[in-house]
Parts: sequence; structure tokens; C-alpha cells
Amino acid sequence: MPMFKYRAYSGSGDLLEGEIEARTVAEAEDALFQRGVTPFETRAAKTEGAARLTQISFGKRGPNAAQIASFTREFATLEQADVPLDQSLRILSAQSPTPALRELAQEILARIVDGASLSDALSRRPDIFGQEYVNVVREGETVGKVGPALSDLAEMLERRLELKARVQSALIYPALLITLAIVATGVVLGTLVPSIAPIFADNGKDMPAGLQFILNVEANLGNIALVLAAVGGAIAALYKMAQSRPAWLIALHRFYLRIPIVGSLLAQFATARFARTLGSMLKAGVPLLQGLESARTAVSNQFLNHELAGVIEAVRGGAHLSGSLANVPYLPPVALQMVTIGEETAQLGDMLLRVAAMFERETQRSIERAMGLLTPMLTIFIATVVGGLIMTVMDAVLSINDLAVK
Repeated sequence: MPMFKYRAYSGSGDLLEGEIEARTVAEAEDALFQRGVTPFETRAAKTEGAARLTQISFGKRGPNAAQIASFTREFATLEQADVPLDQSLRILSAQSPTPALRELAQEILARIVDGASLSDALSRRPDIFGQEYVNVVREGETVGKVGPALSDLAEMLERRLELKARVQSALIYPALLITLAIVATGVVLGTLVPSIAPIFADNGKDMPAGLQFILNVEANLGNIALVLAAVGGAIAALYKMAQSRPAWLIALHRFYLRIPIVGSLLAQFATARFARTLGSMLKAGVPLLQGLESARTAVSNQFLNHELAGVIEAVRGGAHLSGSLANVPYLPPVALQMVTIGEETAQLGDMLLRVAAMFERETQRSIERAMGLLTPMLTIFIATVVGGLIMTVMDAVLSINDLAVK
């Protein structure tokens, strides 16, 4: 009989985790209810071999984040139009633009026809649908609002993609400048310098200081590369070690938050993701504790993630969310004030979504300002480097003319 991993709340509100043996997810959850606990996550405990088998059965790479956002939006539109669930999936399997999405819709439909709920069917693909996604859908099923729940998810995914696209667009021009600078430097060092240097050697004259420096760098390029590779390897090794040592990783991510400008940007981004996830889940009817668990997983900064674990425990103990969040360093004070207002007016979900929208816009503006400042600074730096190389070569050329005159 297969094993299922579960996470559940006891009668006193404690979070329990473990495994249970059952034939299906429904039987596993029934057994947990009989034990007096309330499950909120139940999934198959896959072995390594089962994971490989699943990967083989699905074959090609799954859909990307943009495709999942589009799939969710179309699914939400159909559900809000009161199209039956199975019919919605048949439409998606027939009209989705990519084979990956069509196969995904067919797979979900097959599991629903076999008797699974939509959230259970989605939970079978954790590589595509994260726990926060499944939880929102499950609560939407509980209150009979699957369409609005999917719509909130689609908006959340689309906003994340929009922010990512803005960052990538802002980096295009600096990347182009760096590429052109590397090409120009390569032309100078690879063609002009080797042509000029032998002239001085043949005439027994001293090299100009700038040209001699360039030749020394080229002569020791292998050693310089080895030193840089060693430094890079050491940094990579330390970072990998930190990945397996939570205390190191938390300290490293706290250091990121202390970096001027960058730290505030990271804090804004984490606040926006936390607020967007928690607000969407509360709007879908998810209980606060369960929503906090999922919202915490959306925060990639491990220091803030660790601090939010303390917030969850405080809320479980009866504390207010706003008061617990006030103890988390680096969170913007305005976010705490808005959360307090949301609690006092019983509109926490709506207020969190406003917080998310505000900090998403602020993050975008901060990135645009940073890129606007980086571009001229990078242009000046590259012009200085390339101009310095060209001036060095021109000085050498003028010295050749002096040799010719003599």
C-alpha cells in the first residue's frame, strides 16, 4: 500500500508532519480526520525510482512560468463563466497553444475523471504547481469559488512575470555595453599591440610604460586567470557549503539585506511577494495560519524566511499578525502600518493586496532608477578603459614616428 506524506493541524493548533499508509489521498485524509487532526497537505511519498518513472512518463520538459500563468488565466476565465470543470479542461487540452500545456490539461482531466479533486490533481505535479498554488485552489473548492481563486492566482503569477521581465529589459543595454567593450578591448589587445611591440624590440628601444604594462598583463594572463579562478572557486565552495548549513545561509542573506540600496530593494521585493501570496490566500478563504505557511515559502531570502517562522508561531499562540511582523527586521514600516489597519477593519486580505501592489510598483521604480544610474556610470567606466587602451597604443605609434625620424 502506498505511503503519503501529510501536514496537519491538531485540535490545539499545533502543526504536525508525518507519513500515513493508505490506498488513495482521500483515504489518507479520512484516516487523519479519524485521528482528530485536520490535514491541509497530503501528497504521495515518492521514492527516487518513482520520481524517475514520473519524469520518464511525462517525457519532455514541462511548461514554463509564462505558460502556467497563461494556462491559469484561461482556466479562471472558463470557471468564472460557469463552464463545468471537466469541460473546461477538455477545452484547454484542445486549444492550448503548446503541446506541454495540452498534455498537462489532459493529465489533470484524467485524474479528475478518476475521482480526484482539482487540488489533488494539481498536487500530483509539484514540479509545476507549488504548494501555495494548490492551497489556494483547495480553499476555493471548499467555499465553492474555484474561478475567483484561479483568477487571483493568475494575477499573482502575471505580476511576478511582469517584474521579472522589467528587470531583464533593464539589463539588456548594460549587457550590450559590456559586450561591445570586451570586443573593442579584444581588438586592441589582439591585433594592434602585437603589431607595434616588435618594432621597439627590433630597434633596441625601451617600450613605452603603458605598452609595457599591457604586455606584462598579457604575459601573465594565465597566472591571473588561475588566481581569479581560485578566488571564484573558493567563493562558490563557500556558497555551496552555506546551502547545506542553514545558519550560514541565514547569515549570508542577512548580509544581503544590509547592503545599501540593494538591501532595501530585496526587502521590498520580499514584502511584495509575502503580501501578495498571503492576501490572495486570505481572499480565497484560506485560514490565516495556513496562508502564512504558504506565504513564508514564497520568500526566498532565508533570513526573512527564518524570522517569519517565528511570526507564525507567535500568531499560533494568539498574537496579532501586525505585532508579530513588527519584530521582523528590515520590513518596511509602512507595510506594518497597513497590516495593522487591515486587522482593525477586518479587511486584512484586501490590505495585503494593496501592500503588494504598492511595493511591486516601488520595486519596479527602484530597479528602473538603479538601471538609469548604472547605465551612464558603466558608459563612463567603459569609455575610460577603452580610451586608456587606445591612448596607450597612440602613444606607442607616436614613439614609432620618433624612431623613424631618428
